[in-house]
Amino acid sequence: MEPLKCAIFSCLGLGDGLISLTLSNNLAIDGYQTTTYHPFLGQMQEWFPHLQIKGFSEFRDIEKELESFDRFFIFFEKSPRMSQVIHYCQTHFPEKTTIINPIATPKTDYPYWENAKFDGRQTFADNLEDFSRNILGCKASTKDNGITPLPQYTKAKYPLRVIIHPTSSRPGKNWPQEKFLSLSKNLEAKGYSPCFALTKQERTQWPESTPVAPEFATISQLAGFVYESGYMIGNDSGIGHLASCLGLPTVTICRSPMASAFWRPSWSKGRVVCPPSWIPNIKGLRLRDKHWKTWVLKSSVLRAFKSLV
Repeated sequence: MEPLKCAIFSCLGLGDGLISLTLSNNLAIDGYQTTTYHPFLGQMQEWFPHLQIKGFSEFRDIEKELESFDRFFIFFEKSPRMSQVIHYCQTHFPEKTTIINPIATPKTDYPYWENAKFDGRQTFADNLEDFSRNILGCKASTKDNGITPLPQYTKAKYPLRVIIHPTSSRPGKNWPQEKFLSLSKNLEAKGYSPCFALTKQERTQWPESTPVAPEFATISQLAGFVYESGYMIGNDSGIGHLASCLGLPTVTICRSPMASAFWRPSWSKGRVVCPPSWIPNIKGLRLRDKHWKTWVLKSSVLRAFKSLV
């Protein structure tokens, strides 16, 4: 008897894709044949040898593919592409479709919350492990997303290399540039080799003296570089999740304790640095939310890093 086939549609970010593979991996371990759809994570297919990853092709092509699946798991997102997938699956395969809302809150009044009952007080990956075990009934639930390092890379080959990722999907999530540069100098003084992970376009916005990582043609090459490094420090971003699932200790700088409780990288040892809880955040002022970058001190980030060493 052929295994049942499941399609998993991930949200669009790198971290989203890596976390969604936790669900794919649990289903695969339980005997399902899975296909995970993500815009660019297919560049890392060789790192996930037992999980099929495919890009978002034109919808008319996906429409043909969907006929062969027995179950659909769709992570809720308001992008045009995901809205199209949700509408099509709910219209044509309602009994086969489960929509999961990755929302960072313990409240229950959000669309599709009842399908997975996510708890915002624990991480996204932990929630998916619980969902796999308690709702889907997977026999051997795990938080592992199935990543398998390639043999040409050596784990922590450069143990003093600290990857710094100072950007993210939104400027509002980014700790200030001058603080990252000052942090880099402190790390150099302590004998570490800080290395900024920046795209070609992002490099133009940083001083020429900034120690940057090489340019990578694919996410797979970036993963190899990360795997051979010693530590990771950065904003709440996909590279932090990549580092964590590859075993690097990580420091994540985040604006909100509630958001970090759900979205922080959680596969490996890590620390989260947020504004102090004593800063007022009452409705109408929101001092902590508006001025969080001021309140996250370099000394706090260095202390968090020191605790991982």
